[in-house]
Amino acid sequence: MRWAANAESLVLFGYVGPARALNASLLEDSLFVVIPRFDLGVSGSLRDEGGEVGARLLRFLATPWDFSAPWTRSAVEHASVEETGRGWLLAGAFGRLEQPRQELLFTLEIGPSGEPIRLALRKEKEKTDLLSVRYGPIHRFDAGRIPSWSEWKLPGSTVRLTIEDYAPADPDKIRYAPTLDPEWRIRSLNTPEGRALVRWLLGLSEEEESGR
Repeated sequence: MRWAANAESLVLFGYVGPARALNASLLEDSLFVVIPRFDLGVSGSLRDEGGEVGARLLRFLATPWDFSAPWTRSAVEHASVEETGRGWLLAGAFGRLEQPRQELLFTLEIGPSGEPIRLALRKEKEKTDLLSVRYGPIHRFDAGRIPSWSEWKLPGSTVRLTIEDYAPADPDKIRYAPTLDPEWRIRSLNTPEGRALVRWLLGLSEEEESGR
């Protein structure tokens, strides 16, 4: 994975070997994702108050070691704190979700120096995690100190992301709208096809999603 981030802009490129497998951008609340292999993509607006995963939460999931955003920092600061043998365990909530309105609960385990060890998200009244992320040792890159790897575990898949490079981003180069290939079939995020594609990308099957 390669990515660049600046303020409310985030651009991601995913690779399987030398082939690009994913193009994605999040400019404020505007989401754009394309899977070149299938010439298929989705585009639309993510409203934090109108769905389970809004733009702010998606940005946090894409850079889960970054707690600089005010809403994220506020949730962490108001979390309960429990000492563990290797650091602390924070437990709190990110606010209400629509349809049905539920709290999105989180637990964050951090080490002695505040480095992230594990983050888990689950819905209120649910016993299983919606998503969990484990983090590797902190490494110093040109753009700062971040985990050397992270491993995302979702209901339908487990993805390990190894960070090979993290360089400073030029904000003037990541605020442009992505170029559309005429052969790509772009679905709206507000259609059933668009939502199904997002569920597939998150590792959630139709059966698992309907059960939630």
